[in-house]
Amino acid sequence: MAEKVTARRRGSANRDRVRRLLVGGALGGHIGLFLAVGAFLIFDSPRAAAWAAIAGAVTILFFVIGHAVQVAFADADPKAVLVATMASYIIRVTALGMVLAVVLANADRFASMHRVAVAVATISVVVTWLAAEIATYARLRVPIYDEPSDQP
Repeated sequence: MAEKVTARRRGSANRDRVRRLLVGGALGGHIGLFLAVGAFLIFDSPRAAAWAAIAGAVTILFFVIGHAVQVAFADADPKAVLVATMASYIIRVTALGMVLAVVLANADRFASMHRVAVAVATISVVVTWLAAEIATYARLRVPIYDEPSDQP
């Protein structure tokens, strides 16, 4: 009985692999966030660092939501995984587009936004997230052969 509970809590091999990718990417994304915020704090201003922090946090949230959907559907049929992932992506991109539309429509309210800091932090988080995720993926143990079947 204890073995079943432990196995249920632990999750499947697919879910564990996706979680490892999520954790690896998140660590890399946070490194990129801290580098960008630190650079703007040292070389520019606290205002620029604050905008870099906001942009970096939104970028990390974008990736985390995407990976959370993949974790939730890790053991589902591949078609369901594809539909869920694409729906999640469309929703996330639409939400970011709506935020961009609000910022552009209210440019006077967002005049204090440091555009360079937003761009640099976003790029920094994306690059470091992807680099860490690729490094994590290279260390994953993924079985490449099908399990033997009892059926003829």
